[in-house]
Amino acid sequence: MKTKYILGFIVMAIFIIPAFAQGGADGLLMPKFIKPSDNSTSILLKDLSKERRFLREIPADSEINLLKDIVYHKSQSIDGDPMSLSLDLLIYKDSKIRPCVVYVVGGGFSSAAKERNLYDRYEVAKAGYIVASVQYHVISNGIYSDAVGDIKAAIRYLRANAKEYGINPDKIAVWGESAGGYLAAMVGATNGVKEFEAGENRNQSSDVQAAIDVYGLSDLTKIGADYDEAAANAHFTLISPDGKFIHGKNSGLTSLDKPEVVAKANPINYVDKNDPPFLLFHGTQDVSVSPSQTLLMHNSLREAGVNSTRYVIEGARHASAEFSDPQVITIIVDFLDKHLKH
Repeated sequence: MKTKYILGFIVMAIFIIPAFAQGGADGLLMPKFIKPSDNSTSILLKDLSKERRFLREIPADSEINLLKDIVYHKSQSIDGDPMSLSLDLLIYKDSKIRPCVVYVVGGGFSSAAKERNLYDRYEVAKAGYIVASVQYHVISNGIYSDAVGDIKAAIRYLRANAKEYGINPDKIAVWGESAGGYLAAMVGATNGVKEFEAGENRNQSSDVQAAIDVYGLSDLTKIGADYDEAAANAHFTLISPDGKFIHGKNSGLTSLDKPEVVAKANPINYVDKNDPPFLLFHGTQDVSVSPSQTLLMHNSLREAGVNSTRYVIEGARHASAEFSDPQVITIIVDFLDKHLKH
């Protein structure tokens, strides 16, 4: 079956975003404007495609198979209910050993639909990678540390079963978008941090050799830092998802409460010189996550002496079509090739 494309049209703005008085179900507001960031250490991408790209299923003649619903971790919810977390896996039909990329889908901390973004995952897999897409704890059933532990458990599972899936256990990267980008940054910055290790296969390492953070969060107290005051402060309300993901859905706390707890939820606070290479992306017109969020992470990594590259996509909004543009996919593959194949 051929790849199917659906055209999507995005209205572009330079700096000013039209304001909407109403907030969403998560209590957040559409910003009236976005402050421009200092992109002097980043690479600007212009005129990328706004064509939405979707893959419904793997082509029948492909050399790649899609394995679905592989249980990688037995856990429990914040309420104590048992949970079985699963992953989908793009693997090759031959017996060759390949590097692995663990993809972490976004969902506003409220969903983790591992089936999404098959097009992007398949494009990376075709470049010679085993690609996993994982479920993780969200607000309804956990907090941030549970989700970080889930991704690390998935990495350990893949290493423990590397021979079965044709994975090189020494070459694993993590890649995520939005909430998944946040988790990718957390996993990349916490190589060797034992407090996030939970679950099975503890004899295996959860360290990654590279990390890709696509419009993810790095400091949960500054998600709205680039927006007008009302939109920024909406992140500090009790109905905002930020505080719930940090402290728990029934905690009655925000991202400004218990600073010592919030600090442990911020990827930038784990950055050190031993972190793996990072690749970051953000759009200049992101109204959900301030573009400065990936800049904070990028600058922290550079200051620590870590190899970090950040791309800024002119006119791109949150999760817009530009992030699946062939040029972006090529940048991702080139980064993975450099750090996992050479």
